[in-house]
Amino acid sequence: MLLLVLVVGGLLLWFFLTRGDDKTTVPKVVGLQETAATKQLEDKHLKALPNTGPSSQPVGVVFAQKPGAGVQVDKGQTVTISISAGPAHKTVPNVTGLKLDQAQQQLQAAGFTSSVKHVASSRPKGIVASQAPVGGVTAVAGTTVQLLVSNGKKPVVVPSLVGQTQGAAVSQLTKLGLKSQLQNVSSSQPVGLVVAQKPKAGTEVDKGSTVVLNISRGAGGGTTTVHTTTTTGSTTTVTKAAAATSRVPRVQGLAVTAGLRRLNLRGFHPVVRYVNSSEPAGRIVSQSPSSGTAHSASPVHVNVSNGPNPAAPATVPKVVGQNQASAASALKDAGFKVLVLFRKTTDQTKNGVVVEQQPVAGSSIPRGSYVAIFAGRSA
Repeated sequence: MLLLVLVVGGLLLWFFLTRGDDKTTVPKVVGLQETAATKQLEDKHLKALPNTGPSSQPVGVVFAQKPGAGVQVDKGQTVTISISAGPAHKTVPNVTGLKLDQAQQQLQAAGFTSSVKHVASSRPKGIVASQAPVGGVTAVAGTTVQLLVSNGKKPVVVPSLVGQTQGAAVSQLTKLGLKSQLQNVSSSQPVGLVVAQKPKAGTEVDKGSTVVLNISRGAGGGTTTVHTTTTTGSTTTVTKAAAATSRVPRVQGLAVTAGLRRLNLRGFHPVVRYVNSSEPAGRIVSQSPSSGTAHSASPVHVNVSNGPNPAAPATVPKVVGQNQASAASALKDAGFKVLVLFRKTTDQTKNGVVVEQQPVAGSSIPRGSYVAIFAGRSA
């Protein structure tokens, strides 16, 4: 009996001393890239089961795990790791026409914040007259939606001035309580006629707002002059200043990203077209104009190489009017790289909103090519 007891006791002791070899401790992998997290788990004789989900963590980083770190489990057990797909995108609700408190509640419930600016509007006081981003577009959760709320004051409707003489247009604006800013431009129209205006006719603006008028100086050259007209009582003062001109930088031979940045920095508006070429993909192969001086905001056309072995073509989606983050996401989803540039604007509602894209929407270019988006930024 004594011998039997010793044998059983030895067997039990051996069982309890050796059973720990089948156990392992779950390591902490939150905050690691997926590949690094998987390796750490495998080193501990565990299996990784990745799931992808939205998170504030960078894309590809583990933001949750189950079981948690420090738990002792059997070797070979599966640990579920949640991999970040980046911030969640949500649809911006349309709150135009609602009372301010209702609009803010809806935005908050949808995961957005809001900023408020009171403006003149034909809508009743306290009603949201417009919003940016507009309702229906997708945006990163937490994005601030700017609300323009009616202050109850009657706005001034910008009249149609194209085709009028400079004097008649300025006089009409003055009577309405609006200021005028005149820019002389080359045009086939007779000298002194208004050929374009901003804001466009029918736009509601606050009294005292400025309307930019492009005045024809004929088809000839000459120096561009900017006139700012203000009215106090019955006295009208006109201030003149020469508009800026700049030397067109040479960007031929540069990568498209470097070339567009240089043109944008000098105040020019690049117009991009992808063309077949044996040059490396993404290199600017020609530009027009290629030298000389030009007025600020003039277009400069650049041809960019598709490369000797271009990828399959894809259609560039329209992202003008979307906020910068949503536009970049839409372009990446379509298979393109994104170059973000900024353009000065006096319209606060355009801050962070894409005002132009190059190449334009509908262009067919190779996947992986760069699409430049120009987001508004307060001057």
